[in-house]
Amino acid sequence: MYKLIIGNVRVTVSDDKISRNEATAAARQAMAAANQQGKLLSHIEITLTDSGLDVQTTEKTGSKLARKSIKQSMLDSMHSAIKEKLFPTGTFSNKEVWYDPDTGQEWRGSEVDTARDNLLEKFEEWMKSV
Repeated sequence: MYKLIIGNVRVTVSDDKISRNEATAAARQAMAAANQQGKLLSHIEITLTDSGLDVQTTEKTGSKLARKSIKQSMLDSMHSAIKEKLFPTGTFSNKEVWYDPDTGQEWRGSEVDTARDNLLEKFEEWMKSV
């Protein structure tokens, strides 16, 4: 018995007589078939029977709606980066000041807070429209 990992899928091969190439090919074929049906797999178990390889699959649990698309993942990363830039969490960062490194200008006070809140609100609206 040995185990493989292909992408995010764990593969258990129960018989050492099955070569790694055969196991990998069978696992990839099962993953492709599941993908065509819109399923995501978490585990594949491959056993050797008299009639050949037996492939058992286990689908990932959880709502499909909870899964992200690549576009949603990118938007979430952008949102996190913008929030970190506008509202830094670093110990040594001054949250009440905005400094522009291109021009050397510096702003302070409620003007900074208003601009930050407005920009974040506009970005969140834009995210919903994409």
